[in-house]
Amino acid sequence: MEGAELASLYAFPPNLRGYCGTCGFIRTLKGFRSGQAGTDALASGLKRFPAHYSYLSLIARESGLGPFDMEVVRAFWTGNQLLEAVRPIRLRRFIRRDLLGGKQALRARRMCELLPEGILPHHSFNVLYVNFVSNAVPRTIRNFDSCCITWGNVLSVSPGSLSVMRNSISYDCGFTIMRKKSKVALERDGLRFLDEVKKGDVVSVHWGMAVEKLSRKNERLLEEYTLKNIRAINESGAAAGWGR
Repeated sequence: MEGAELASLYAFPPNLRGYCGTCGFIRTLKGFRSGQAGTDALASGLKRFPAHYSYLSLIARESGLGPFDMEVVRAFWTGNQLLEAVRPIRLRRFIRRDLLGGKQALRARRMCELLPEGILPHHSFNVLYVNFVSNAVPRTIRNFDSCCITWGNVLSVSPGSLSVMRNSISYDCGFTIMRKKSKVALERDGLRFLDEVKKGDVVSVHWGMAVEKLSRKNERLLEEYTLKNIRAINESGAAAGWGR
């Protein structure tokens, strides 16, 4: 698998809901899955996901790699040490110049001023600190949990879904992770990413859909960087009030 393909799998569930990207991206992804389009088409489509592509570009610039190199994509979606290369000064500049700006300049400035120490541009940063770039998604704990990449152990497999004991995002005087039994979709709009999945496998979940089976390494890194950002946000006080 190449980086553009992995990025597309994670981008698909929110794109299907109309939260990010373009409506034509689903056709591109289906074309790729059926062998009618290549990774260049995926990369071209992903460049029309402004927030997603800007995060990949940030990590790539600071690492001397390309936005769709696999390790860059991994860093953003599940986490790895490339995130550590992004210094706070670069992250603040990214927020002001690339992620937010124009009508959101005031929001960007405040976000930079309050940037928690130790926070990194992992996908959980966009969900739990930025609280989504646009207003397309209601800012609720339930949606934060759905949007964060969570992970869990497969308990049982049905034709179109999994029962998973999942590590979900919750709130108790700050963001936290709690174990929760969830039903997770294997297929949406004719697309399915996991063909061989069994009880005991660990899968990643995005907007209620199973995206990939995680290796032990990627499971550990996803937990590590999600918790690192949760701790940074909670210690800064940026999570205060979400539980009300």
